[in-house]
Amino acid sequence: TDPLAQLAVVFASLTHDAGHEGIPNTILMKEQPDLAEKYGGKSVAERKSIDLAWDVLQEPGFRNLRECMFENSCDEVRFRQLIVNLLIATDIADRERMQKEKHRWERAFSGARTWEEEWRRRSEVALTTLDVSLKATVVLEQIMLASDVAHTMQHWLTFVKWNERLYKELWTAHVAGRNDQDPTANWYQGQVGFFDHYIIPLARKLNACGVFGNAGEEYLAYALSNRQEWTEKGREITERFERTIRNAQILDKEPQYWETADGNGEQGK
Repeated sequence: TDPLAQLAVVFASLTHDAGHEGIPNTILMKEQPDLAEKYGGKSVAERKSIDLAWDVLQEPGFRNLRECMFENSCDEVRFRQLIVNLLIATDIADRERMQKEKHRWERAFSGARTWEEEWRRRSEVALTTLDVSLKATVVLEQIMLASDVAHTMQHWLTFVKWNERLYKELWTAHVAGRNDQDPTANWYQGQVGFFDHYIIPLARKLNACGVFGNAGEEYLAYALSNRQEWTEKGREITERFERTIRNAQILDKEPQYWETADGNGEQGK
């Protein structure tokens, strides 16, 4: 019901990771101490992307767009704050911030399976006491977090495609001497842990808050399915990532191990 907030989610989803250099914040701060100082050593890559995206939006060529987006300066200030909150939410490496997000979720939705249930079970008088702003903030955060890892909650082919690109990005940083960690060392098990401790719990939250309707069940089903398929095929896929990327080869467009369990695959659809 808040058009500006809805627009902020779209804008943040499109612009998050702008200017990303393929390295985590810990390394980025070592390489660019001035940048770390500018942003107080917190969510540096995320804050950098905010400034880059905002600078583009402020260019003269987007004047008409800004006039359509913002009725007044207050709208513009509020929009930027929404963008800041949404993009910083994607810094999942910040444990302190993630813990606060977890507590906000518990405060907003404890005792109700879904947002719809929360509203339905209360009287009109009780509804006026609900902290809607807290619930809205939490839901916006979950949507933004989902957009950051959307490939994990989509079809298997989509997941593997973008998983390979992430591996390649991290490998490139490793061979360039920017990251000491070889992504191959723990890639298979790391993805299993990522599904178990982050992706599947996030998908459950999206389903629980009801913001996506029936699609929430679909996202959760894909997350669970991809996790299962990765346990079956992930070791082979990781080995192939290593062979093709280290040899500067291009992955086949339709490798057999990307096929679904029934062997039919989804190629060509």
